Amino acid sequence: MKKFFFFFILFLFPILVSASSIKKLEVLNGTLSREFESSNNIYSITLKEGESKPIFSYELEEETSKVEEVQSVMEGNMITNLEVTNDLGEKEIYTFYINKMEEETPVFKEINSNNVKEKEIPNLKYYVGIACFLIILILFKVLVLGFKKRKKK
Repeated sequence: MKKFFFFFILFLFPILVSASSIKKLEVLNGTLSREFESSNNIYSITLKEGESKPIFSYELEEETSKVEEVQSVMEGNMITNLEVTNDLGEKEIYTFYINKMEEETPVFKEINSNNVKEKEIPNLKYYVGIACFLIILILFKVLVLGFKKRKKK
């Protein structure tokens, strides 16, 4: 009899007195900060652009439980609580801090490359040819003829 009582206290009692919770949860118009686990009660949600409050899709552990969505504003931050209440009146509260996705502003303005005209340098071919000729002369002087050392008097 003692073994049965011990088993009841260790395994069945926590199951009987625990509040109902959410088994699966998904945010339809945003993303959760991490994968949902029923044992974690605090999350952050980033809503899609243009959305003002989260839309939840969830599955409860107990079908008879009731869920109430409560929204509040705390220090300028929007918070949504899902309060899950079972038949015994016990509550499990999940808190979601809401972040709104801001419109991205580009750092650089895009330029239409069709309208951009390249500046042409007049007689560029001749300048490049002269520069190449001078470099070849200098290399010839250094490599073939070498530098002559001056004699000290």
